[in-house]
Amino acid sequence: MLDAKIILKDIPDKRQDKDTTSLKFKHQLIEFFKDDEWRNKTCLEIGTNKGYTTRVLSFLFKKVITCENNLDLFQYAMNINQDRPNIEFQQKDVYNTNWDFSDIDVVFIDCVHEYPAVMMDINNSCRLTKPNESMILVFDDYGLPKPPGRLKDVKDAVDEVVEKEERFELVKYIGEPEGSDCRPGKLLKDHEGVICKFTNTQLSIFQRVVDDELHNIDNRLHLGFEEEEGLRMPDEYLEAQNFTILRMASGIGDWGILSAMPRLLKQKYPNCKVNVPSKTLLRKIFGKDHNNVETIFRNNPYVDEFVDSVEGEIFNDHYRVYDKTNTDIPLIRQILKFWQFEDKEMEDCQPEMYWSAEEETLGNAIIKDRTDGGDFGCLLMSDRFGTQFGKHHEDTFTKDSKVMVDVLKSNPLPYFYFTHKPIKDTPFKFINKALDFRNMDLRIQLYIKSKAKINISNQCGTSHLSVRYSECFESQRQFPISHNFVEGIKYI
Repeated sequence: MLDAKIILKDIPDKRQDKDTTSLKFKHQLIEFFKDDEWRNKTCLEIGTNKGYTTRVLSFLFKKVITCENNLDLFQYAMNINQDRPNIEFQQKDVYNTNWDFSDIDVVFIDCVHEYPAVMMDINNSCRLTKPNESMILVFDDYGLPKPPGRLKDVKDAVDEVVEKEERFELVKYIGEPEGSDCRPGKLLKDHEGVICKFTNTQLSIFQRVVDDELHNIDNRLHLGFEEEEGLRMPDEYLEAQNFTILRMASGIGDWGILSAMPRLLKQKYPNCKVNVPSKTLLRKIFGKDHNNVETIFRNNPYVDEFVDSVEGEIFNDHYRVYDKTNTDIPLIRQILKFWQFEDKEMEDCQPEMYWSAEEETLGNAIIKDRTDGGDFGCLLMSDRFGTQFGKHHEDTFTKDSKVMVDVLKSNPLPYFYFTHKPIKDTPFKFINKALDFRNMDLRIQLYIKSKAKINISNQCGTSHLSVRYSECFESQRQFPISHNFVEGIKYI
């Protein structure tokens, strides 16, 4: 357990040494990083000065890398911290050399306080953040008054990044409050310091489609519009009642989760026309086509036409209304909210499919031939099984294997199955095999899955299409699932 009295022994307050942080700042720093998880992390300090705060950081983290360009300060800091073996000192000009650091979890920034230098510190720190991970940035002298002739400083840089970069957030103010005289001869204009967090999440491109042409508008952390913005579909578009549904992603599950939309539009606007894009229109917009729109909407009585061209704008799925406080709202609900639907008008929005009589006859014959008409299940192991971000991930592989095997063993049925590699090379080789339907027409596969007592899979869009008809279990890969959440699926 951290003992602040021991950590701060013989360390001066800012009132005794104007270039260090206040004791209140240091106490709150200890409190913020008190949890044991930080003891396995690495902190990079930009601006060692005399090494007082460096010393505090060495108690909070497994390793501290600290950079100072001034040789006198560099030697002073090394001398007072001779008993702290986890500090790596680097005499380095951080503004004229590469930041060749790796595996950094926290950056403490207290170097040159001019705006361009602080912006460089922020940008370099963010570049050290691994994809889909977060970095904590701590800033000293956030509230320090500007010296004569300086137009912008630490506070201006931090505030600007917080305002403009969605992935960069202010977590906590730290240290002495506004008006404090902790800096001899000056009163703080704001809090002494601030703690921020940058999350290196890939930004999405908000896109519009106008007159069959795709236009990139801007980069966003969240596609769509916040609830509080109040943005909705223009009334004049709704009054025209000639609608085209367009998904900017192309997967079978991407389109499948919108499959109830034609029916819901017809229920709300009984006289409307509902269109979906043909392969010709997909090629015009994206430069390539696919069969998934046809697979999802063939035989759908609520779809009027597969259209080759649309004059004006198609309000695609990027037009949605999201709630920052609730990530697990299905995408179809977010889209329909933009289309001015009330909650009660979109209650029944699970994926749905419509098969022809011929498809049903063929599917039923296959089921009867392989199961004698009794209960059966379906197993799907896609190429995302045991992966994270497209790469094999051992913990995910172990988890997917265990939870899916547990469900399979609890439901000893004959199973139709699709595995991305031979089933003998998977954890599921023990199942009672009804039929490998890898090479079967996809709509027939989906029909058989809709008739199964149970569907078991890793998190995969194809399985979303069965939830209206069958008990569905999915081994969750994404945390949170966010807009890919489908109501009714049992995530395991």
